[in-house]
Amino acid sequence: MSYIVLARKWRPQSFDDLIGQEPVVRTIKNAILSEKIVHAYLFSGPRGAGKTSAARLLAKALICSRGPSTEPCGTCENCKAVTSGSSVDVLEIDGASNNSVDDIRALREAVKYAPSSGKYKIYIIDEVHMLSKEAFNALLKTLEEPPPHVIFIFATTEPRKVPVTILSRCQHHAFRKIAKAKIKDLILKISKAENINIRETAVEMIARIADGSMRDALTVLDQASSFSDDITEKELQDLLGIPEADIILDLSDTILSGDISSTLSLIKELTEGGYDLRPVVKELVEHFRNIAIVKIVNDPDEFLEFTQEEVQKLKHQASQVSIEELTLLLTEFLKLEGEVRSTVNPRYTLELGLLRTSFVKGMTSINDILKKLDRKDQGYSETRKTGEQPGRNRPAEPKAPAKPNDGNGPETGDHDAVWKKTIEKLKSSDQLLACKLVEAKMIGVIGNNLTIGFNGGMSVLSDSVKKNAPLIETALHDVTGRKLRLKIVSLPEEEKKSLDEIKKEVSSDPIIKDAIKLFDGKIVQVRPLKG
Repeated sequence: MSYIVLARKWRPQSFDDLIGQEPVVRTIKNAILSEKIVHAYLFSGPRGAGKTSAARLLAKALICSRGPSTEPCGTCENCKAVTSGSSVDVLEIDGASNNSVDDIRALREAVKYAPSSGKYKIYIIDEVHMLSKEAFNALLKTLEEPPPHVIFIFATTEPRKVPVTILSRCQHHAFRKIAKAKIKDLILKISKAENINIRETAVEMIARIADGSMRDALTVLDQASSFSDDITEKELQDLLGIPEADIILDLSDTILSGDISSTLSLIKELTEGGYDLRPVVKELVEHFRNIAIVKIVNDPDEFLEFTQEEVQKLKHQASQVSIEELTLLLTEFLKLEGEVRSTVNPRYTLELGLLRTSFVKGMTSINDILKKLDRKDQGYSETRKTGEQPGRNRPAEPKAPAKPNDGNGPETGDHDAVWKKTIEKLKSSDQLLACKLVEAKMIGVIGNNLTIGFNGGMSVLSDSVKKNAPLIETALHDVTGRKLRLKIVSLPEEEKKSLDEIKKEVSSDPIIKDAIKLFDGKIVQVRPLKG
């Protein structure tokens, strides 16, 4: 007898064998028990998740001589015929090769005939999304009102390509990727039954490579068992061209440090070592996703299946990068994975993509830029108040208030400091007056006149302050040692811009426009800076 591959040999023969699809199995079992069998099912999901196997199990459950039953006997003629694929009442059709309107017209004629044995005649159409538009249209009426003995089961990896007119006539069951832990358990079970020697680390690698597909996992196990009598992680890497974990770790270190020269050297070594670069990018996506999980989540063990040593390595790398940089890197790698998969020159595409990722390390986050702008703006306000030129060293403050030079020139002392000291002095004698003076704006000292102003909204305070001018001038004399006259003026009320006006002004700035275009971003929040 010819060899049967593991994926076929270990195909589920009962609903309990269909691992990883518990919600679908429960729904189908309950439907059989309550006799709520619909005329059309659509099974969708990733490859190797068990869609076709579930369709065959449902067919077997419905035409079993003891059925319909959630546990078909598997020994009657009907069950054996379904298992071997020779049943005349269960017809499997490949939608990719039988996708014309003529094929569907022939099917419409065939559904009129009653089943040869059993209660139902079942049509399983795999990859149904491959049917032509005309074929779908030809199927519509039959699908909506089929004969009572006919049941359609459609399987597809791309349900979005199935017309909504078909979807609305089917009971849709979404299959999901099988968990890595369940794939590992089944691989160990099958390896034991088939006398295949395989290390735990190799099982972990196969489960990771399978990416939720049990069929892919068994195919790799089949290939590895032919390659070696004792399957190790190293042999799997050689067989499948997957880079070692240490290589991915070293490569990610050079990327995080922005050392593009070392990064390109490692890519050169991988190329010369005969590695396929497409899995390299996939491994990088997975690795940086794990770094992000460690960076964000307090307890990464809930999301990652790694040893403590491996988690510590991820934490060390996570400490070298911000979450903003990680987001940019992951976005770039996901984009790069698609580019490398479809390119003629994977090495050049990968090198260009990694060159782009090296720029991320030198970028500054928006929050840091805003903080710098805020500090610069405050510094500029201070220079305007003191009259100093930006970038020049400030002169040392005099230890005592400056004396008048000739009585005519402008005062060269720190006017704001003088005014603050005056208000502090007045607090001890007239607290209310001092509070009013806080609202005044210091304009300057020219000759023997010290001028302050109140804006339009505070002009009501100016009359009260004028009445106390002698008291204020006495305090000024005590602070400065000069006899200064207080002069009060009215200032125009400051116009406060609304956030919408500020946002509009910011949006029109050429620098901001260039930044938005460069990072493909948008303005989320506008915050007025103080000063």
